[in-house]
Amino acid sequence: MILTLGISVLLAVLAVTPLVIQYAIKKGRVDQPSIRKVHSAPTPSIGGHVFVPIVTAAWLFALPEIDQQVLSLLAAIAVIYTLGIIDDFKDLSHRIKLPFQFLASGIVIYFWDLVPLDMGGPFGIHEIHGWWGWILMLFFFQFTINAVNYTDGVNGLLGGYTLITFSFITLWAHFEDVTRIWPLTFLLAAGVLGFLYYNFRREAKTFMGDGGSTVIGLIASIVTARMIQVNPHVELSIGQAEQTIPAFFVFVLLFWYPLLDSLQVYTRRVLRGNSPFKADRGHFHHYLMAQTSKNHLLSASIILLTTALLSLGLLVSL
Repeated sequence: MILTLGISVLLAVLAVTPLVIQYAIKKGRVDQPSIRKVHSAPTPSIGGHVFVPIVTAAWLFALPEIDQQVLSLLAAIAVIYTLGIIDDFKDLSHRIKLPFQFLASGIVIYFWDLVPLDMGGPFGIHEIHGWWGWILMLFFFQFTINAVNYTDGVNGLLGGYTLITFSFITLWAHFEDVTRIWPLTFLLAAGVLGFLYYNFRREAKTFMGDGGSTVIGLIASIVTARMIQVNPHVELSIGQAEQTIPAFFVFVLLFWYPLLDSLQVYTRRVLRGNSPFKADRGHFHHYLMAQTSKNHLLSASIILLTTALLSLGLLVSL
């Protein structure tokens, strides 16, 4: 059934997206070019507006039961999705967005019992618990949501990144029998594949927008925490050698680009005396665009190929 649902999600996204693109253009709801953006023509940012509700509806249909954990994640997605749509049209301040992101994160952390959490020992950190565990988990969610959002800067980059990493997570979570996670990541990968048809082009017909990127960030956060909760350690087989490592490091490798790019962006902005939330063109994908004569496809492909090779290496080793 899940394969049929995945195909249905893909076809639904392919069918609905052009209709919403036409509506957005008619209403003038487009992302205008500016000095800090790399596109040259007004383009609707409605990709996520389409695939998020389609994916979540299919996920509910795929689950054998709907309990508090499912409802809590749905509520959190609804908060982030609504906030993202408003931000796509109104360009909200981070002072408005962050409280709602903390609220959505707190809902998921509470109902999924993510604190206390056995981290498996990365950097000497084992169990996080109590009030400081909550603080760490909340800031992890915020960092991940915004790091993923920052990745949405070049045609095909975030969509392709999501397709690769969530496909890997689907296989891993299915192997570990994490029943609520792998159907969601599989269906999201299917929905993003439909979106990429309209986005992974020299001149994109639509962008993902915050309505999609921040939801992907939220789901990446819960997936990471839940997989670590289920199995804090993993065994990697490299040739004849076997090594047990914290599962945390698998996700560091998997989400290497959002992690490293966000860290350099925050560090650079703070050192220059700017707000860490002030948007600029200092991301690594902007550097690649400058080096490739503004070639979206080549710039995105460099990052995606690296990610695919890392994911394949992890898949073979697990």
